[in-house]
Amino acid sequence: MNPPCFPKPRRLILALLSLLGPLAAPALQAEPGRELYQRYMTQAASNDCIELDIDLAHGETFTVDGKKLRYSMYGKDIAEGWSWPEQQPVGGDYFRYKYLPLASESEDRRSYVAEDKVGEPQTMIERWRYDYFLAFNNLAAFIQADDDDAALSLALPDDYPPEALALHASACLTTPNTRESTTFWKATHSTPVDLTLKKRYLIGELKALYLIDRNDGRHLAELLPGTARPTPASHKENP
Repeated sequence: MNPPCFPKPRRLILALLSLLGPLAAPALQAEPGRELYQRYMTQAASNDCIELDIDLAHGETFTVDGKKLRYSMYGKDIAEGWSWPEQQPVGGDYFRYKYLPLASESEDRRSYVAEDKVGEPQTMIERWRYDYFLAFNNLAAFIQADDDDAALSLALPDDYPPEALALHASACLTTPNTRESTTFWKATHSTPVDLTLKKRYLIGELKALYLIDRNDGRHLAELLPGTARPTPASHKENP
């Protein structure tokens, strides 16, 4: 059996924590998606396991229902050329890969004057946007099969303020580690922006989802594959 693919610097920490028991487990440091993508795009393929901070600031939402947080994965399908199955699955999901958002950023470059509507010159802007995602193909291990929202569900302490919550994902990279797609929209009279969208994916196998207190980094809950049920985690503060 192959050894677990934890990054070397963390193996000793994880071994010590296993001896101390679950109540000693702190949140591992999550790294920004942009920096991780840049790193793995420029190096040899790796099977590193990484911690990622899920982006909840760009339209992504979760719901809190009593003692549960639900993060819907409905519609989070990846429709890129590399993501299609070689054969049509029988009774399965044609969209093999799902995504979790990691970051989104944009930059305006040059501007120019042009006429999209005759006789009405306009200033057009060239805008580049970069969206970063974790792409994975084992969502079924984390959700209940009869859930129409395909929601990731995690336990919550009583009356925990939603604004204090963050989500981390643990994933082990697969080969290739990264993928990228580019889409371009030409400026028009009604939308005077030349938009170039870069979708950048880190590709791996999802290992766990953690609910984090964004103020002090405590693990509030964890969701592991094969359970489809939230498991309360330690509230121990990080050392």
